[in-house]
Amino acid sequence: MRYSVHAIEVYNLSYSYPDGTQALKDVNLTVEEGKKTAILGPNGSGKTTLFYHLNGIILPQKGKIIVKGREITKKNVYYVRTTVGLVFQDPDDQLFAPTVWDDLAFGPNNLGLSGDEVAARVEGVLSMLGIEEFRDRNPDNLSGGEKKKVAIAGVLAMNPEILVFDEPTSGLDPKSTSEMIELMDELASDGRTVIISTHNVDIASSWADYIYILRKGEIYAEGEPESVFSKDDLLKKTNLTAPVVVRTHREFEAHNIYKKQDKVPLTILDLVRNLNGSKKQENGMIWVVQIPGMNEGGAKVVDLNELRKILDLTPDRTGAMGTSAKKCVEKLGIACDFEHDVIDSAISEAMRGANVLIFASGRMADIVVERVGREEIKGEKVIPPMKRKV
Repeated sequence: MRYSVHAIEVYNLSYSYPDGTQALKDVNLTVEEGKKTAILGPNGSGKTTLFYHLNGIILPQKGKIIVKGREITKKNVYYVRTTVGLVFQDPDDQLFAPTVWDDLAFGPNNLGLSGDEVAARVEGVLSMLGIEEFRDRNPDNLSGGEKKKVAIAGVLAMNPEILVFDEPTSGLDPKSTSEMIELMDELASDGRTVIISTHNVDIASSWADYIYILRKGEIYAEGEPESVFSKDDLLKKTNLTAPVVVRTHREFEAHNIYKKQDKVPLTILDLVRNLNGSKKQENGMIWVVQIPGMNEGGAKVVDLNELRKILDLTPDRTGAMGTSAKKCVEKLGIACDFEHDVIDSAISEAMRGANVLIFASGRMADIVVERVGREEIKGEKVIPPMKRKV
């Protein structure tokens, strides 16, 4: 049976384990295509069990799950697993082959692809994620963050339209966490639907377009981050704390540091803007240079001097976001001032009067331009020098 097409739809899903423990109870949710969706809840709330259903690892005992218009059944589990790629919370549960190359080739081989096609996919994802040097290494000898990248590469080699990450930042240090968030942003900007589970309210609030809160196996609340995190009582009832930025905002309101705001801030930049109030200052410029993205052939490098002649730029600060952009910047020998939290960092610098040049992969460049426009910083349109003669 076919249904109206969303990325994923879940209707009245319930599931109990053999010992009688009910993990999910009448769960209903809809994931829109192209949206970044977070399933937020404390440990033990049922997030992993729900995600095993989305990939067909567990079939519903009660209710329905619809993937791209098709209900999951025993007969179409193969279709589901090629459409929905699941990245496990612990990469050790996913990696098993003696080398990274063998691990990445496993999925495409099972699709019945030719040897040349399998090799092309493996080499493509190794390049896409910048992990070519891992090709012949044993996954057991990689760090936690490196294993996560290899696990993601294995899923990407299957070329799924929907990506599901179970606690993607679990066990990662701050730098690796930031890299993981940017990677998920890049995958989403490349046209994929990305869904994550997390108990980290700071990640959910700043990353997601839409949030579902799962509590004791039930959907307790849903909405856009700004709406969800403005409801203090809701968070208390679900054993979640407000994001650090929201807690700071509440303290500022309570101590009359600024007047009560209609909307809660979700980033440090929003908080600073509230503190500054109507204070005006001359903003700098933000230029965005578009580098071909993940599915556009990777980073094509041009001579930096020629690039600056074309753009006539003299930036005070430089940043790069996206795998391809970072590769390009590295090959150009440019030392970036920031490679994480790039958009907020660029806007903050521009608000202080600095001129900022951002290299961004593929559609991430459009995201920068859109955000800069919303913040009313004097920015330029995306400048794609790779499409001009150099």
